Amino acid sequence: MNTLLTEALRAFGLTHAEFIQQHENAVYRADGKYLLRIHKAAEGLHVDHDPNLRRAELALLTHLATAGINVQHPVAEATLSDGTQATLLTWIDGHHITEADFTPDMQHRIGAMTARLHQAAAGFQHKALRRYDAAHVARLADALRQMGERHHLNMDEIAVACEAARVIEARLGKVTDEFIPIHCDLSQSNILLTDSGPVPIDFSLCGVGHPMHDLGILLGNTSTQAQRKAMAEGYKGAGGHIDLPLLDAGYTLGLLEALAFHADVWPKEPWFAPRFTRWVNEQLRPLAEGKPLLNENMFLLNLH
Repeated sequence: MNTLLTEALRAFGLTHAEFIQQHENAVYRADGKYLLRIHKAAEGLHVDHDPNLRRAELALLTHLATAGINVQHPVAEATLSDGTQATLLTWIDGHHITEADFTPDMQHRIGAMTARLHQAAAGFQHKALRRYDAAHVARLADALRQMGERHHLNMDEIAVACEAARVIEARLGKVTDEFIPIHCDLSQSNILLTDSGPVPIDFSLCGVGHPMHDLGILLGNTSTQAQRKAMAEGYKGAGGHIDLPLLDAGYTLGLLEALAFHADVWPKEPWFAPRFTRWVNEQLRPLAEGKPLLNENMFLLNLH
């Protein structure tokens, strides 16, 4: 990676970079005022780095900025000697939200930020964007089956997860006219707190999907009903509409995507088997049986 970093700095006319993180990309702060991304995933993570997907992401960021959403602006892109892509974005001053920052008021503001993001994105079209549709869910089910076979997991539980995927697939298949560009990785780790409020970052996985997919991922990365309720109220207060059956689908789809994304890593961890059993009992089986997961107050109905 150091060779790639040196090459990327040279390609963009930069002098130095500070490492931030390595996940689906290697991320650096470059020359103090840019965000440099080298699009090579950490070992064991499954990410498609098609150049067309990256250009679609950059075009979406430009659209959102033009629509008044505070996001990082694309600056330049390059293809390195081994074919790896690198992109340069503007730097946004801020910090990741801490527990102390995550107050009810901030939760409400994050929900409102998400609604405004969806409203601004709705007018954008790009043929190269990923599609988080029924076919995507079917591919996830295949990935889950392969994960179970490869790591000798409880295949009865895998079958329940695949049945939940079929329920999601059916629900999404009926509402494709409501699809818009979505972030699709909207957790607290991808929200910066700035002087002007919360700002979404890292659109690497953006694509066309249902707004409840985004909101479901956001709510799925919180720990209490009060937090989920505050964000949902912020979303509705800023003009967003909540559809509970589709929110259940989006909430669970975020889990299935995380399982597929970490399919080579998580099953090797000692915490995984009991956690997966809990996910099956509290979330996947109820959805597969057609039961609701969240009520209008964002209470999880099937906790044991």
